[in-house]
Amino acid sequence: MTIQWYPGHMTRAKRMIKEELKLVDGVLEVVDARLPISSRNPDLRSLTSKPSMMVMTKTDLADPQQTKQWIEHWKAQGETIIATNLLQGQGLGEIRQMIAKAFPQLKRVPRLLVVGIPNVGKSTLINGLTKRRAAGVGARPGVTKGKQWLSAPGMQLLDSPGILWPKFEDQEVAKRLALVASIRDEVFDQVEIVWWLVDFLERQYPGALAERYGSFEADQTTLEEIGRRRGCLLRGGVVDLNQAAAVVLKDFRTGKLGQITLDPSPGSESDHENTGE
Repeated sequence: MTIQWYPGHMTRAKRMIKEELKLVDGVLEVVDARLPISSRNPDLRSLTSKPSMMVMTKTDLADPQQTKQWIEHWKAQGETIIATNLLQGQGLGEIRQMIAKAFPQLKRVPRLLVVGIPNVGKSTLINGLTKRRAAGVGARPGVTKGKQWLSAPGMQLLDSPGILWPKFEDQEVAKRLALVASIRDEVFDQVEIVWWLVDFLERQYPGALAERYGSFEADQTTLEEIGRRRGCLLRGGVVDLNQAAAVVLKDFRTGKLGQITLDPSPGSESDHENTGE
C-alpha cells in the first residue's frame, strides 16, 4: 500500500498561507507530540523567515519520556517550543508569555499565523488562547476551510487550514500521519495500517496491547485474536479484520492503549528525518 493525499484545497490553502504570511509578525507552528517530526510540514517551514514558535499539542497522548527528549532536541536546534495539554489548559500561560517577550519592539499586539498539518490541534489552541469557542474543532482533517482573524489577550491570531505536502517520499511518515487522523481514513487500508501499529507496539511498547486486550500466546495472530475477543465476528465465527482494525485504531487515537509516541526519539537507532519535500 502506498499512501498519498493532497486534495486540491490544500494547493489553494498553501497559496493563501503564503500571502497571509505578509500580514503577520510571526508564526505559531502546531505539532503533535506523538509525531514530533512527522507532523512538521517541510513546505510550511520553507515559506517564511519570520519568527516561528512551536507549540506541541496532545502531550496527554504521548510518551512523557519521549516528549521530554524531543523538547530537548528541538531546543538544542535553536527552536522555541512549548509543550501543552490543551484539554486541561496547560501551557497556555507559557505561550502568552513567550509571545509577549518575542516582539518587544511592536507598538501594538503581535499578529500571528497559526499553521500546521490537519488534525494537529490548531483550532483547539486558538480556542484556548481566545478563551472562547471561536474556531471549528473536529476529529477529521479539513475542518478549517478559510481565513479567520481572532482576537486573544496580547495577540491577534490568524487561523489557517491544515495542509500536508504533495508527496510522501517516506511511507513510514505517511503511516504515522494516517494513524493520528491527519490523513482521511478513506484514503488508506485500515487493516494494513493497524498491522503496522500492532507490530510497532509489540516492539516499542510490548505491554500496551496485553494491558488493553489481555495477553497473547506466541502462536496467536494478534489482530485476529483482538477481533475475536471484542466480538468482531462474521458468519461462522470468522473474525472481521476491518472491524477489529477499527477497534484498535480508535483505542490508539483516544489514548486507551496508553501514552505512545510514534516518532522514535532523536539519537535512537530508528531515528528518521521527515523527507516529505
